[in-house]
Amino acid sequence: MQAPLASPTLPPPAPGDGELLLSAFRKVAAALRLTLPEQAAILGVSRTTIAGWKATPGPDPDKLDRMALFVAIFGLAGQAFPGTAGAEGWLRRPNTAAPFAGTAPLALLFQGRFESLLRTYDHLQNLARVW
Repeated sequence: MQAPLASPTLPPPAPGDGELLLSAFRKVAAALRLTLPEQAAILGVSRTTIAGWKATPGPDPDKLDRMALFVAIFGLAGQAFPGTAGAEGWLRRPNTAAPFAGTAPLALLFQGRFESLLRTYDHLQNLARVW
């Protein structure tokens, strides 16, 4: 039996945060050079859906939560591993820590499970407590 997930300390997005979160998500995705299918997988939507979003993903709280977690993951990885390629390098390199089991954190996020975002966020939060 798996241990329960820790509650993220990230405040839940407000309904009006969609445009801001989508913009931040797109900036992080561009910085990581993520393809449209990779972005869609992280958000748990189809390629067509994400390509059709103009200014906001709408009021779907699941998608807003996913965007907020992904942007927070990138920020925490950048703090933990500073430098231009620090966050990207950490996200792309295989990792032996428990949540990743030898795969790269991004590979876990590409599985499209909300739990993967939470586990990655929690792992980085735990690293932050150590610094």
